[in-house]
Amino acid sequence: MAHLSIRALGPFQVCIDNISVAGFDSDKVRTLLVYLALEGDRPHTREKLVGLLWPDYTEKSARTNLRSALANLRQVISDRMTAS
Repeated sequence: MAHLSIRALGPFQVCIDNISVAGFDSDKVRTLLVYLALEGDRPHTREKLVGLLWPDYTEKSARTNLRSALANLRQVISDRMTAS
């Protein structure tokens, strides 16, 4: 199984099996990754996530942003985790 490490203090860095990972579209995507990693012991609703990350957006816009952020995370993280 691949090992994921995240450094959020100082320069942001994500590594999978000690290989640096790049390709995150925005700070919100990085924030989502850190939040899910820290709070990964339970499921999170989309409503909660959009409320945390895009509180001033319309629901439709916030959900669109969440879909894009999750797609970016899957592209950057999941593909590399399964390839390892």
